[in-house]
Amino acid sequence: MCAVRSKRATMGEECAGRDGPRPRSTLTGVGGAGLLTGSMMGERREPIGESDVAQTVEADGVDRERMRKNPHLVPKSLVRPASKRTRDWKRRTLIGATGTALGLTGAAYAAYRAAPGFWKNFYADLHRPLLDPASIPNPSLWPDTGAHAAWLGHSTVLLKVNGFTILTDPIFSDHAGIHLGMVSVGVKRQTRSALEPEDLPPIDLILSSHAHRDHLDVPSLRWLQSPETTVLMARHTSNLIRGLQFKEVRELGWGDRTRVGPASVLGTEVNHWGARMRVDTYRGYNGYRIEVDGVSILFAGDTAQSDAFRGLRSRKPHSLVIMPIGAYNPWIRYHCTPEQAWTMAAEAGFEFLMPVHHQTFALSQEPSHEPIERLLRAARGHEDRIALQEIGQEFHLG
Repeated sequence: MCAVRSKRATMGEECAGRDGPRPRSTLTGVGGAGLLTGSMMGERREPIGESDVAQTVEADGVDRERMRKNPHLVPKSLVRPASKRTRDWKRRTLIGATGTALGLTGAAYAAYRAAPGFWKNFYADLHRPLLDPASIPNPSLWPDTGAHAAWLGHSTVLLKVNGFTILTDPIFSDHAGIHLGMVSVGVKRQTRSALEPEDLPPIDLILSSHAHRDHLDVPSLRWLQSPETTVLMARHTSNLIRGLQFKEVRELGWGDRTRVGPASVLGTEVNHWGARMRVDTYRGYNGYRIEVDGVSILFAGDTAQSDAFRGLRSRKPHSLVIMPIGAYNPWIRYHCTPEQAWTMAAEAGFEFLMPVHHQTFALSQEPSHEPIERLLRAARGHEDRIALQEIGQEFHLG
């Protein structure tokens, strides 16, 4: 190892040691008392004399007073140009970013050409205000005896049966579709939810009928996470909420029965389909019959016309049947008409019918209030057996 001879040593000299002469080190920075030299391999660095600094500064036209105030100021002649590797990296980054932007633009154009009507409606929906519900329910006033229900919108119904609370197919998001951070792509609500998640009482049981995005809304279930809540779902759908913190998540198929607290729940057959992404057709789809202390409620989920409801009839009619009545035009293969809903409820046996799945999302071509108007005509003098007609209304039994 060589010793540094003096602060005034010139840059052209080399020191010799046990291993022979060492090459002159290269300049790497400026600091404090002067410019330091040294390689990246850890050699001893040698300060350049103040006179050398002054000459370099004057040669580059840098004010000496500025140099004293800012010791990190480097004269132009001492600044290394960018390496070829750095220049190549910047060039590749610029080309890649340009290619990505052009690719996204092309994809957006192709998507628009494939479905211009959808995108025109999507852009129009961005500025369309949501309507307020006809009523705002107040479940805090519901007693712990009897059966109580409120329609919150679409297929979301809040139930309280002898103190046991149930929520069906919860969706509180403004859009039913794909949620990407702050952006949601999908059909927009027409009417706000009658209650927000923070307005709900503690929920004992959530019923999820199937994986369609207007029924299984992951953000809504994320808001409802609770160690006191059990979730019942159709076959092969629980993986969609993996990682959410609930007391328990169970899957039921048609004919499967389980118990949650005082509630006995039966998975029932409906006429629908369960794919969330069109190709995952293995996912199940259910209705549910819930019995709590002698009160029987049938939640049909989503269904087209089916004879399966005849098999649910018993000597005692259901206290309440929750039936979908909208989105049938042109989707008659998957959604029942109001007349078919009334007929299937009658085949299952009911005291009261609660119509849902209308007035919330524009999923089809029929006018928003056509389904409830047709249902009232189908009731033919039994309109008093229709539990409610508008979002936010409550129903009480016993």
